[in-house]
Amino acid sequence: MTVIDRKERDKQLRKADILRAAEQVFSSRGYHEATVQDIAKEAQYGTCTVYLYFKDKNALYFSLLEEKIKSLAETVHKKIEDIKDAGEKLEVFIQESLIFFEQNQGFFRIYMLEKNSLQLIVGKKATESFRSIGYITDYVEELIKTAQKQGVIKKDHDPSEVADILTSIMSSFILNWTNMGSKKTRNLANKSGFIFDVFLNGVGKK
Repeated sequence: MTVIDRKERDKQLRKADILRAAEQVFSSRGYHEATVQDIAKEAQYGTCTVYLYFKDKNALYFSLLEEKIKSLAETVHKKIEDIKDAGEKLEVFIQESLIFFEQNQGFFRIYMLEKNSLQLIVGKKATESFRSIGYITDYVEELIKTAQKQGVIKKDHDPSEVADILTSIMSSFILNWTNMGSKKTRNLANKSGFIFDVFLNGVGKK
């Protein structure tokens, strides 16, 4: 039993090493220029070892993407699980999400800039992979429903559509920020208060 446990542990460590290397290579070279050979070299493993854990570059990329999104969801959940006020939950969600994107900007820059072309290149596989991480959208929808129950957001709005509006606003800011590259002069997370205010109160005069 101990031998099996050790083998499984070693397997998980090697997989983690490969994913860390993949993040570094994707971040520095971009999805299209990165190769499995580059990732193997960065991880200090043979190319064949990488293929033992991942079928191809696409599988590696989407495995890394899913891990990132799961990590974001876990981070946000820990931050807001004890908060009772729905408005505060939404505000913290926005802030923590932007902080997470900032901290992982190398990888997410590739994701934001290349996700449309990725869907065209790997077709159905990309669609399924993006759908598999769609639970983050479901999570936002649940936050919206809670906000509606507490009267923070109008109850006559479809929660899924409201969730789409919020994530679209955030995505727009994130994409603009990533496009600025080295010209960035402000932290992305500094925009969280503005995004929350616009989402909740709009921009028109009352």
